[in-house]
Amino acid sequence: MFIKDLLIASSESIRRNTSRSLLTMFGIIIGIAAVILMLSIGQGAQGYVLSQVADLGSDQIFIQAGSGASDSGPPSPFTEQTLTLEDVKALRKRGPFSFVSAILNSNTTVGAEEKSFFTNIVGADEYQTEVFPATLSSGRFIDASDVTAYSNVAILGIDISSDLFGDQDPIGRKITVGKARFTVVGVLERQGTRFFQNLDKQVYIPVTTMQREVLGVTYLSYIAGRAVGDLESAADETRYILRDMHKLDNAAGDLAKDDFNVSSQGDAVKTIGAVGTALTLLLTAIAAISLVVGGIGIMNIMLVSVTERTREIGLRKAIGATEQEVLRQFLVEAVLLTVTGGIIGVIVGVTLSLLSYLLISSFVEGWALIIPPMAIVLSFGVSTVVGLVFGIYPARRAARLDPIEALRYE
Repeated sequence: MFIKDLLIASSESIRRNTSRSLLTMFGIIIGIAAVILMLSIGQGAQGYVLSQVADLGSDQIFIQAGSGASDSGPPSPFTEQTLTLEDVKALRKRGPFSFVSAILNSNTTVGAEEKSFFTNIVGADEYQTEVFPATLSSGRFIDASDVTAYSNVAILGIDISSDLFGDQDPIGRKITVGKARFTVVGVLERQGTRFFQNLDKQVYIPVTTMQREVLGVTYLSYIAGRAVGDLESAADETRYILRDMHKLDNAAGDLAKDDFNVSSQGDAVKTIGAVGTALTLLLTAIAAISLVVGGIGIMNIMLVSVTERTREIGLRKAIGATEQEVLRQFLVEAVLLTVTGGIIGVIVGVTLSLLSYLLISSFVEGWALIIPPMAIVLSFGVSTVVGLVFGIYPARRAARLDPIEALRYE
């Protein structure tokens, strides 16, 4: 039997049982669509986060409290806070930086004129906009005298300014941050988001004022600086300075003995890339389970088909059809089902990826639509393999039927 005849016969057999064929393909359709959708979302998320990191600049170094070992895991809320303003002064004086900024973050209520919002407060200093570039829409930013004098001044993101004062000029107006009162001295132009944080909703106050009047602490959330020269050398020099400041007995330079962690943009890119790849593989593996389920469905339906068509198989073998020809016919039927399901699954997967992009991008600015071509190519390959693997047993069973017994089958 020629390939053309096999395809015609298999197509006719599938067409005779349209409803059953569609239900059989449903598992394959769901599996292929889920794989494409998961890959699209996973790579879109990875690309988005990497773009957020890239926006920071290639010369930035960050210092946080916690072990410096690479396997120490993410920052814990129970980590002893060891960074202080004295560390910042030492890094400015002795470190390989053009600018060093002290940052203290917290979330609390900001209010003005009977309006209040829960938002992110940033304790900053005069070098904040040098390390994280931002442009003022009006007024001024924090200066050195505000930090040394514990001034109660505030700079608003453009969105929080609009929330609190509408179209009115907020310069000179009073706001409350927690229980403390501040005078607005500046408004920043639109900045967008960074690490899923809306910068336009943030309020900036002097880091010293935040330590004393808002949080009642002496530590910092982290220190950020713009390094001069090679990043690796700058990171090593930073560790040396902080070990000296923290009086750590760590002459061997064992990162696990440090009570701080020094990282750069490159480290963040590597970590995010690894996490993104692992997450994408995990999501794809979960979605691929549907393909296995769909394959089992194909096998079950083909076994039912063999049983229903026992007399037909016996008649074909009685008039000269070989075992190989019967085997090929049932294999072609199984592959045709899975390939058709694969094509529909690709269309559904691409459509769902587009819809998910439209939905996510309406909430997350900068989200990109990514549909990996390899996912589509693999979909066809996988659907074909699934048809072959799960179609072999029913096809072999049909091919080995005894023609006499098959003709007697009721």
